[in-house]
Amino acid sequence: MKYKILIIEDNEDINDILVKTLFNAGYDVESAYTGYEGLEKIKNNSYDLLLLDIMLPYKSGDEVLRELRTFSNCPVIVISAKNLVSVKIELLKLGADDYVTKPFDLDEVLARVE
Repeated sequence: MKYKILIIEDNEDINDILVKTLFNAGYDVESAYTGYEGLEKIKNNSYDLLLLDIMLPYKSGDEVLRELRTFSNCPVIVISAKNLVSVKIELLKLGADDYVTKPFDLDEVLARVE
């Protein structure tokens, strides 16, 4: 069985490199580029994991996470340029399962996904 991952990241280059890395590791990967698009995909599909950026257009990642937790327990790894400990703690308390800061190492992200 292939695990299904949704990447919600507005930066096309970062989204593409994550898709390629995870696809090559054997995962079924989909992308969303806005918080709104990501939530729509989550509501209409089933995922085993979400990789979620925080600074997203239309609906921020923390809003996506807050809304997601009202109807899903899907694991979430936040990937964000925000590296303040207080922000990490806030997002973990909101329901994130892990937090990776940008710039990130692809092997580290892959290890956290696995």
